[in-house]
Amino acid sequence: MVLPLVPSAPATDAAFFAVFALFVAAMVVLVVVVIVWAVRHDVAGWKVWRQRQEAAGQGPPPPPRAAP
Repeated sequence: MVLPLVPSAPATDAAFFAVFALFVAAMVVLVVVVIVWAVRHDVAGWKVWRQRQEAAGQGPPPPPRAAP
């Protein structure tokens, strides 16, 4: 038995697009929050590492040398 294809109502389409837009916006906000959190913790960890290196008297690591 084959069911006929019935077009959906415009209100249903509008509701879907509204909910989908909210979902996409929430995902974008979540991605930005996670990236900002990760960068802040990385910077803080790097600062602590540098303080430990300087306290140990090692100074900054030498820059990488260029290949000949």
